[in-house]
Amino acid sequence: MPEITDPALLAQLNAKPSRGGRTSAPAGDPNILETSKDRDTARNALDMIARIEPQLARVRELYNQNLKGAGPIQSLREYLPSQSNSQFDSATAALQKLVRPATRTPGEGSMSDFESKLAMKAVPDRWSMDGANEESINGLQRFLEDSKAQYSKRIGLPAAPPARRVKAPSGWDIQEVH
Repeated sequence: MPEITDPALLAQLNAKPSRGGRTSAPAGDPNILETSKDRDTARNALDMIARIEPQLARVRELYNQNLKGAGPIQSLREYLPSQSNSQFDSATAALQKLVRPATRTPGEGSMSDFESKLAMKAVPDRWSMDGANEESINGLQRFLEDSKAQYSKRIGLPAAPPARRVKAPSGWDIQEVH
């Protein structure tokens, strides 16, 4: 997360709450969270996103290197035991552990096995077709970008520049890592 250097924003974030537990929002912006609990929640969410992004990038990299390909031979290789398949499975398992808490709704309660399986459908896996995996990876990336923008806005951070998309040789849009 970028370091905050704007003195006015720093003063707002560190301000003591007035009566009612609220501080005044800069320039009357209704989108900025005013309680310290809300700011802490937003900061924790941004920290979670910062932990998920590198793991999602790793899953995308392994998918592009080892699993993505045209033709029946590549598809058959995905089902055979191999180092690259195990590596992808481990990377997606780590991603699942990170994504689940980020997508949980407060007060959701415990989940049945069926509900847990449905929740994890958003994460790519080796047994899915290429189109489903690409959609899962892109969907998670959009979720992270949108969440980061919303939480940053709520604590008064400037908006991040839009993600720059580049065409991969295969024609699949991927996010360029800065």
